[in-house]
Amino acid sequence: MYSSHTYLKRKTPEPGVNRQEFIAHLIEEYYTTTTNVEAQEQVSANLANFAYDPINWDYLKSAEALKLFVELLQTPNENLQLYGIAGLCNICLDKQSHDFILQKSHLKSIHTLLVKTENLEIALNILTLIYQLLTSLDAGYDKAFILTIEILKKIKFYCQSIKDRRIINISTLILEDFAQRHEFIELKDVATTSSSSSMQ
Repeated sequence: MYSSHTYLKRKTPEPGVNRQEFIAHLIEEYYTTTTNVEAQEQVSANLANFAYDPINWDYLKSAEALKLFVELLQTPNENLQLYGIAGLCNICLDKQSHDFILQKSHLKSIHTLLVKTENLEIALNILTLIYQLLTSLDAGYDKAFILTIEILKKIKFYCQSIKDRRIINISTLILEDFAQRHEFIELKDVATTSSSSSMQ
């Protein structure tokens, strides 16, 4: 269970780095070092690490770090993609961040990356994010927006074809905890139809 912001603040040594200013500086640095990919990777990694600590969540939100995390998913650089999805995964238990991630365009970026990536670390972080989003949905939210047929097919593929035990475990959890029987049937029908079409 996460500690309160007041408790965490008391545990932060004084004097120390002003976290809010430093995080804002990192965001600015990312956008002003567009010709230095290595510097962008370092900045993105730092921001993703900051997202792990709840005391930084408000600072990250005010600096629009979540917007940057989503932008990173759309880059061709796998390191930036990894830091972007790790940042979202780290901060998604914050209610405002959770709702931000569930916006249609942001989910689309996450889905697109999961479908196309061959990087298992990126896939693992996306699957972990999906599981955390599903476990904390508001009543009435349709989980089908998260678990589309395309995403279910990808998760099923991981269960059957990937040897990485971490990937298998989280994929199995998602399917067992959140995929209903009718979704498995629909998924099977889609797979059968695709197979039949390819044989013609």
